[in-house]
Amino acid sequence: MTNNYKYPIKVVSQMTGLSVHVIRAWEKRYNVVEPDRTDTNRRLYSEDDIEKLKLLNDALHLGHNIGGIANLSLQDLRSLLSKENRKAIEMQSGFSTAESSHNIEEIFSESLEAIKNYNAKKLESILLNASARLTQPVLIEQLVIPLVYKVGEMWHEGEIRVANEHLASSVIRGFLFNLLESYSVHENAPIVVSATPRGQEHELGALIVGVVAASSGWKVIYLGSNLPAEEIGAVVSHLNARVVALSIVYPNDDPLLPKELKKIKQILPSGVTIIAGGRAVDGYLDVLDEIGAVVVKNTKHLRVELEAIRDNKYN
Repeated sequence: MTNNYKYPIKVVSQMTGLSVHVIRAWEKRYNVVEPDRTDTNRRLYSEDDIEKLKLLNDALHLGHNIGGIANLSLQDLRSLLSKENRKAIEMQSGFSTAESSHNIEEIFSESLEAIKNYNAKKLESILLNASARLTQPVLIEQLVIPLVYKVGEMWHEGEIRVANEHLASSVIRGFLFNLLESYSVHENAPIVVSATPRGQEHELGALIVGVVAASSGWKVIYLGSNLPAEEIGAVVSHLNARVVALSIVYPNDDPLLPKELKKIKQILPSGVTIIAGGRAVDGYLDVLDEIGAVVVKNTKHLRVELEAIRDNKYN
C-alpha cells in the first residue's frame, strides 16, 4: 500500500460493512488488526487494516468462522478468497455459480407458479427440496427472502389476490418454523428473543431472524408478531436473554413505534442488546440510534453481529 492515510473507525465501518461494535469485538477477542491511536486514544486504521476486515467479512459470508481465520495474514486471506478456492467451495455444493443461479431462478419461478395456482402442497414440496439442495445462507438469502418480497410486491400491484398472499405466507411460515425447530443447540447456548414490536404485524422477518440465529448456535425464543414492550421485557428477564431481535417491515412511518421502541429499551435489563432489521427499519433510524440498537442490513450482517455478541465483548 502506498497510501499512508489513516481512517477513523466510523469511516472504516462504512467501508467494510462491519459495525463499529463488531470491529472492536474482533480487535479485543482476536487481535485481527492493531490500529494506531491518537493522543486522545481514538483508533486510526490503515488501508491494509481495512482490506483485512473486508476479507474477513467476505470469508464469513462463505461460511468460515471468525475464530478459524482471524489470525490469517492478509496474503493468506487473499488466497483463501481467490477464484480457485471459490471454485472449490462451489464444487462441494454440487454445481457451479452459473448452475446455482439457474437452479435458484428455476426454484423461484416454480414457487411463484404454485402460489398463483393456490397449490400449497406444491409450494411446500418445492421449499423442502430446496432446503436439501442449498446451503442455509443461500436458501434464506437468495430464495426465501426474495420470494417473500416478491409476493408482497405482487399483492400490492394487484397481480395476485389476498388469498394467494395468505397461502404463500402460511406455507412459508410453516416451512421456516420447521426449519427453526430442526436446529439442535447446546442447553447453555445464549438466548435471543425474536419478535416484532407492537403495531408490526408481519412476522416472517422475525422467523427468518430466528432461523439464522439458531443456525449460528443461539437458543431462539420466537414470540411472533405485534408484541407489547412489557411482554418482550418479561420474557427477556425471565430467561436472561442476551439479545432482543426486532423485525420492522411495515409501515415505515408509524408515529407510535418510536415510543414503543424507547419503552422496550427502558424495560430491558442492562446488557441486553437490541438488534433491529427489516424493510421499514430505515424509517426509524433516529430512535434506533437513540436507544443504542444494532441495525442490521441483511442476514449476513446479522450473523456477524450475533457472533460478536456471543463472544460477550461489547455487552
